[in-house]
Amino acid sequence: MPALGFLHRPVSAPSIRALLWVAGLVGLLGAIAGWVLPAQPYQAPWAWISFIAMCILDDVLFGTKERARWGELPKLTLLAAIIVFRRHPELTVLVAVTAAPLGSLLKGQTWSTQLTASAQWVLAAVLGAITFRLVGFSDPAHFVAATAALMVVYYALGPVVSAALEASLTGISFRSAFTKHRLPAITALAAGVLLALAWRTPSLEPAALKVADGTLVTVVGIFTGFLLGGRASRIFGPGTPMPTRPLLAAGAVLLLSEVTPAPLSWLLPLGLAIVAGSWAARHRLYPVACGALGAFSNEIVRAANGGQMPVEGPGVLAALGNRASTYVVAGPHTNLAWLDDRFSLPPPFPGIASAGDILIAIGMAWFVATLMLRRPSVAAAEEVADEMAAAA
Repeated sequence: MPALGFLHRPVSAPSIRALLWVAGLVGLLGAIAGWVLPAQPYQAPWAWISFIAMCILDDVLFGTKERARWGELPKLTLLAAIIVFRRHPELTVLVAVTAAPLGSLLKGQTWSTQLTASAQWVLAAVLGAITFRLVGFSDPAHFVAATAALMVVYYALGPVVSAALEASLTGISFRSAFTKHRLPAITALAAGVLLALAWRTPSLEPAALKVADGTLVTVVGIFTGFLLGGRASRIFGPGTPMPTRPLLAAGAVLLLSEVTPAPLSWLLPLGLAIVAGSWAARHRLYPVACGALGAFSNEIVRAANGGQMPVEGPGVLAALGNRASTYVVAGPHTNLAWLDDRFSLPPPFPGIASAGDILIAIGMAWFVATLMLRRPSVAAAEEVADEMAAAA
């Protein structure tokens, strides 16, 4: 089969890159003419901004390494964006064309790698959206079929193309390169579909919004660390002060608090904030202590007001939708009112925040930036490990 000839003989990297650049440019121009120019303004800009952040974080954490000369598609977030914005494919293209170069830039990759990754992302966004819309999604049967077809297209433009580039640039066989990409990609595709469904399911929307908020704050921390001279690879590099087991235990406690009635719904996270803050202060992890103080502030004001978070302004509760049951309108008898939700978020982000929310956001961004700026001895050990891996 001639179409699969690259399985046995390498194709030059310049040829693959040139094809990607041309195809990406054609796809982008077609999307601008067919989708962007006639599009109506989207009513929730925070949604596509959140997906830009999620795609950047996906690429930084799970994409190619800093020294790689090829790119990869986001493991799950760009696929989810195609499904979520199926009626507005211009937004998926916007997500791809914005997140791809930024993610590559934060990893310190060359301009040619940034351009190649951007072309690959745009091509996947355009062809993925076309595939999904051609199959149709008007009923459950068509939606399932469209999702399956989209996963095939995304798989072909992701692991297959990335493996071909890696093989041509490193001299290894295509089969060897493809083996590293294929199995994780299949699992990630399923996770991407679940993320899209969670984003569009009313009962899961609060959790999806929390993930988006956390992602935005994390990306702010990554940008801060990058501007201060840090490296994204140090976030999970050797010597990371990341207590994995306690973090998993803390996550389990928070999930449990979401499904338990009062007073456990606020008592569990309150106790967790006290324990985490004490531990962080003892180990001089001040960003974690800052976040723990914010969580403590939120839970203590809930505890003082019957397990509900007071909100300034009666009209805000209607905008909260499914989350309104955990809030109460603040009034003259509100306890610790200065800790309630009272700070309006700047456009285009919806909702309001408390002093505790601000402390949590500062702590998260601070912690990520701190990881990127770790002491030189640890960074040097990581660089040696990277060089050994590249040589192998």
